[in-house]
Amino acid sequence: MKSAKWLAALPVAAFFSGGWLSSIAPTFVLGMPFLMVWNVSWLVLTSLIMVVIDRAEGDIDAPSANGDAR
Repeated sequence: MKSAKWLAALPVAAFFSGGWLSSIAPTFVLGMPFLMVWNVSWLVLTSLIMVVIDRAEGDIDAPSANGDAR
């Protein structure tokens, strides 16, 4: 499933949109500055996105179960 690799663009887009979004978002969220909440949230989401990509791609380069390295 090659389309899963496009998910990697989401954290990049989120990183660059955070500054623009902070100008129209509330100043504080949960007692922390909005931009800090935004960056920490996307840090966690990036890890989850990478897990999704890894599971979707599977073990393409891994050797087969019978030890055949191909």
